[in-house]
Amino acid sequence: MLRPINRMTWQEIAELDRSRLAYVLPISSTEQHGRQLPVGTDDLILQTSLEAVAKELTTSTLFLQLPAIAYGNSFEHLDFPGTMTLRTETMLRILEDLLYCMQQHQVRYLVIINSHGGNTPIFRAMSQEWKQRFQIEIFHVDYFGSDFFAGSQPIFQTPVAQDIHAGEIETSYLQAVLPEVVKTQWIGPEWDVLVQLEDYDDGWTTQKLSPGNGMLGAASCANEQKGERLRSYMVQKLRKYLERIDQRIREEAP
Repeated sequence: MLRPINRMTWQEIAELDRSRLAYVLPISSTEQHGRQLPVGTDDLILQTSLEAVAKELTTSTLFLQLPAIAYGNSFEHLDFPGTMTLRTETMLRILEDLLYCMQQHQVRYLVIINSHGGNTPIFRAMSQEWKQRFQIEIFHVDYFGSDFFAGSQPIFQTPVAQDIHAGEIETSYLQAVLPEVVKTQWIGPEWDVLVQLEDYDDGWTTQKLSPGNGMLGAASCANEQKGERLRSYMVQKLRKYLERIDQRIREEAP
């Protein structure tokens, strides 16, 4: 079961069995997504996918969804207006403050569901240290910055590894789920930018790779039908992740 914590009272939360309880923290970003998608794309994808999962999830563990953090580490997009980024130090302080509260309330498990690739290395680098400091088991589910979408390759024309930002994947999803936010006049082959990032980190920015545009992918290949298939793929994959975490929690329960 996946429920929003902000619709519960403190007393209802206090009465929950801590051995079958996990908090879920959605983290996204507010950043440019090309000319055709809104700056809230990562958060819109995250929230709507979680809403769909909540309708299907039947676990013995109660997953309590915290209010989302809709800002991330987005310095690579800062050349574009509307991008709002947090420094790494700020993000770590926010997470540690939340972990401190969870520790005070005897919460033993946290699932971070992250829809912005720039956040991934920050949280993964800290998870083992946080486990030691706060005695909280931390699980990470990352949409980007991981192989989450690897199994969806048959849906798409663009190689998933090159569909980095605001391309076929994200545009298809929003065309299916929230078509009113997609500016279709800015979708066309002339706006597609396919790049192959280096195997090493060279501090790339979207303005350098896609000047005046911001897309790193091929949104011209996107369509609503692909988005519907992608939404189903994402829901099933995320549901399976949470079911595996549920099994782990059940095995550790006293």
